[in-house]
Amino acid sequence: MVTKSMYREIQKYKKKGYLKAEISRKLGLDPGTVAKYYRMSEAEYREYTSALRDRVKTFDKYKEAIVEVYAQNEYRKLPVASVYDYLEERYEELPGTEKTLRNYIVYLIETKELELKENIRVYGRVPEFPFGKQLQLDFGEYTTASGLRLYIFASVLSASRYKYVAFQRMPFTTLDLIRHLLDCFDYIGGIVEELVIDQDKVMVVSENHGDIIYTKDFSYFIQEMGVRMWVCRKADPESKDHASDCTSWRTCAASLG
Repeated sequence: MVTKSMYREIQKYKKKGYLKAEISRKLGLDPGTVAKYYRMSEAEYREYTSALRDRVKTFDKYKEAIVEVYAQNEYRKLPVASVYDYLEERYEELPGTEKTLRNYIVYLIETKELELKENIRVYGRVPEFPFGKQLQLDFGEYTTASGLRLYIFASVLSASRYKYVAFQRMPFTTLDLIRHLLDCFDYIGGIVEELVIDQDKVMVVSENHGDIIYTKDFSYFIQEMGVRMWVCRKADPESKDHASDCTSWRTCAASLG
């Protein structure tokens, strides 16, 4: 079940003219889920959630056991499958599926009967790097009002905060990335010591027990350039805190205006 705030986010993007596929990418939701709530009016959503809550309350008699599991785990977010397995081992037979349990847990959270702790990071001051030491890369997509989709390469240089941005109409390949990097080095007047990147498929094939495996062409490129790499954890933008001057492609693109 999508929460009320998420339903309103879907409707907000709908009113702005976004397509369902675009909303799915922006909010990180399943396309089928977005399509379902995209069609619902506010009254239909209220009616749907009311009926759903009546159904999920089949787990009401297990509420204490569910809250106890989260308490034992310091109220951290847990995989619903693990909670379901625990209940199944304890009670043998359950009145609903994992999906029903997931909806019930959402219901407990919405009604404040279960409050989960947010993952809290401990931050420290990042050292100031000398000029030219580090360059952070980021990628993005942007659709213009006319429907033209642009693929964006953005970079920012540590200390000086020099920015370099390039646009193209096709998705990036490894050779596109190398070409943009060479143009970037030409623009800033030299080659940096270190690149900070995400685990993007045009650069990184996979991570094998902590060892990053680069694509063939990109591996040749960094060896030839003598550049060190800092690869951030996948789907974890805050791990870019290693960089002294972090930015995003949106910030870079906005600075052009």
